[in-house]
Amino acid sequence: MKALFTGLLLALSLSAFSAQPTVECKDFKGNVVDGSIARLRSVMANHKGEKTQVLVTGTIAQIGKEDNSGLQHQKYNMKVDKDITLQIVSNLEFGRIPLVVGKVTTVCGEFLRVGQGMVHWTHFDPHGPHADGFTIVDGVLYGDKETPL
Repeated sequence: MKALFTGLLLALSLSAFSAQPTVECKDFKGNVVDGSIARLRSVMANHKGEKTQVLVTGTIAQIGKEDNSGLQHQKYNMKVDKDITLQIVSNLEFGRIPLVVGKVTTVCGEFLRVGQGMVHWTHFDPHGPHADGFTIVDGVLYGDKETPL
């Protein structure tokens, strides 16, 4: 009986890990994006306005007011290193992100030089001129499909 219980616990543990989304952040050419802080610092220092895809993991530091002019967006600040806080802009047509201050989040999207930096296009692009992005919170993938508001 003890062996059966141990086997059941092991199976449940393994299934929990397999439920995590396995997606790669890719640039427009299909290259896998390096999610290191060193690469982010390089992008921030050398960004010239081109569409540069970044992968960042950090903690939600502040939740901003939703932007309801034009396309609806959620806005929040994410601390990705001791001296780097980025604004993340997420289009609500691709799902509402469950934002909680202090929650660890991973975002793949297009970097823009706005303030210290902004990441947008954190969802797939149904029209094609941008690389697909995504957001992962608590192991759940957001931005991979259009979702009714």
